[in-house]
Amino acid sequence: MAQAVRGSARCLTGLDSASPRDPLLLAVDNGTQSVRALLFDLRGELVARSQVALDAYRSPQPGWHEHDVDAYWQALCRAFRQLWAQPGAEPARLAGVAVTTQRGTVVNLDRKGRPLRPAITWLDQRRTGDAPPIGPLWRAAFRVAGVAGTVRHLAGEAEINWIRAHQPEVWEATEKFLLLSGCLNWRLDGRFVDSSGSQVAYIPFDYGRLRWAAPRAWQWQALAVEPSMLPALAPPARAWAASPRRRRATPASRRACRCWRPPPTRPARRSAPAAARRTWPA
Repeated sequence: MAQAVRGSARCLTGLDSASPRDPLLLAVDNGTQSVRALLFDLRGELVARSQVALDAYRSPQPGWHEHDVDAYWQALCRAFRQLWAQPGAEPARLAGVAVTTQRGTVVNLDRKGRPLRPAITWLDQRRTGDAPPIGPLWRAAFRVAGVAGTVRHLAGEAEINWIRAHQPEVWEATEKFLLLSGCLNWRLDGRFVDSSGSQVAYIPFDYGRLRWAAPRAWQWQALAVEPSMLPALAPPARAWAASPRRRRATPASRRACRCWRPPPTRPARRSAPAAARRTWPA
């Protein structure tokens, strides 16, 4: 990642040297084992980095693999706070943020943006035989093309179909069905937007045109997801969010700002009688 950012920054800026007051770029990498925050200057040189392990995984049944949704966000907050505590890491210089995450991990949110269940990760192996029915014309076309079995496999593997079949109350309450990248984008900016380059999952995505499938596409029949459940899409590397310190004052934005704020500096203690000395919290 460092080499890619370095090359891109030089190409975009044409800079061969960085000033101590130049803007900084932040890369968020939410992988399977840990969350990393990496801060680069405009030459692509690494200024600071932090890493927080992910340990809120659970496997209620063999082959199932889930992770607490809020734990992803809390790990990212810890990574940010560790980052801002390092020399040279100044939030006021932050000019842009790029988010990348593990692919295929899905999150169900209700109308208030609250997780309805743990995230189903890309390692999960559950499947269902109770998928939504596909219309007769599409079934006939799939039989002629010899891909009927492939479509049935996709529908059985889709997490949203399993949720609809086995947790209908969750499916009914789902306002947004997001990948982990879209969930973190929302927590950071307060809007439901994700990159078209992050859409790798059992969702109705047109990989040729890099957009959601057409309204009459077969994916909307095979997958129990409504268009309103999905986020807006933005092309990779295109700026679509405001600076973290210029976000609209939505509840999600206020929560995000607490993550961007560096840890407070404790004032120096003044000498005082033992009985009057204050014990600072750990």
